[in-house]
Amino acid sequence: LKTGRPELTPTAIMAGRLLVQRLFGGSSDLMDYDNVPTTVFTPLEYGCVGLSEEEAVARHGQEHVEVYHAHYKPLEFTVAGRDASQCYVKMVCLREPPQLVLGLHFLGPNAGEVTQGFALGIKCGASYEQVMRTVGIHPTCSEEVVKLRISKRSGLDPTVTGC
Repeated sequence: LKTGRPELTPTAIMAGRLLVQRLFGGSSDLMDYDNVPTTVFTPLEYGCVGLSEEEAVARHGQEHVEVYHAHYKPLEFTVAGRDASQCYVKMVCLREPPQLVLGLHFLGPNAGEVTQGFALGIKCGASYEQVMRTVGIHPTCSEEVVKLRISKRSGLDPTVTGC
């Protein structure tokens, strides 16, 4: 039976803890199934939290969605001589300022760690403006998120070429 809820072990654990707190601790807190982060641990990890681009467009309309994206080359790929086009980051936002972040999709090394960090911001209602005012830790993969400046709508090449 598909419920539309993330079928993930950590989600089930949290839902169970909240149930116990309601049954035995006097709590009324319910599980929030929105913006649950997850990662696929393939050799090149993929992490995501929030809405996909398609879900955002279906919910808000194409004209109300802005998608920022980039292909990037992680520092460890420089040493290994791997192709930068394999790594990609995409942030799905509402188009109207302050551009609430609806989703983050990250393909590259440490995607789980990157996604976990940005999941809190998305859960707390972070905007694109706030993310852009965040200082990235250099050299990390997660700094690629705070450097997203190219929108899909612009048609510009999303390949990161340097600072």
